[in-house]
Amino acid sequence: MRKKKWLIPSLAILIFFVFGLTACGAGTAEAKTDTPEEVLLDSMEALKELDLDAFNARTDNYVRTHRNWIGIPTQKEYRIFNELQQLGLKGKRYRSNKRFADKIVQNLSWEIKDVQVSGKDAQIDMTVTNIDMSDVMGKYEISIMEDMINSDGTGLTSMIRDIHKIDYGDNSVVSIMEQEEGLSVLDITVGAYKEDGIWKIHVSDSFINAVMGNMDSEHYSDEIQNRLDELEKEYEYKLDQWEDDFFE
Repeated sequence: MRKKKWLIPSLAILIFFVFGLTACGAGTAEAKTDTPEEVLLDSMEALKELDLDAFNARTDNYVRTHRNWIGIPTQKEYRIFNELQQLGLKGKRYRSNKRFADKIVQNLSWEIKDVQVSGKDAQIDMTVTNIDMSDVMGKYEISIMEDMINSDGTGLTSMIRDIHKIDYGDNSVVSIMEQEEGLSVLDITVGAYKEDGIWKIHVSDSFINAVMGNMDSEHYSDEIQNRLDELEKEYEYKLDQWEDDFFE
């Protein structure tokens, strides 16, 4: 069933922001030439181990370097795993990002199905399996809505508090991930290209979504969507009651 775009417009975008899945920082590791298939396998192994230097060296994960007004580099931007690649960041935010990243790659697996090479370009068909982050996000949205319904007033303060604590507590995204048994299995086509004699993997949106367990899906399972529909009706009733009491 299709997700409803309600008070929480895009939890996937929120997760990407909070946990820094678009990135800055880090150096590079020496890349191999090899074949497109071998480079993709190396890239996936590096990602699973969170060896981001090795992953960056084998992919186009690097986007650009940001500079200040006098041209001095201030940070480098990458497509995936932001906060983990910012040098010197080892505090509470880093630890929560690392915990999330560890959990994301824990059950990550893949299988290459076919490789088509044409000159300096290649297309690689593969299946990526990971925890079903779509249902994780659905369960997280359910926990937020339940708190809103059970709180005083409109519940918006509760929602803001819960989102601020997205990576902590019993109903945090990571704690839900620890209990999730569902799997995301996605077939994708990964692009590769040869640059200066070295094969590199293109980190596309579909690649990121597959690695992240279909977090950007527009659908929840029927069970989760039905519960969200029920909660939406309960919340609408709560708002009506609050409005009646407020204007008495």
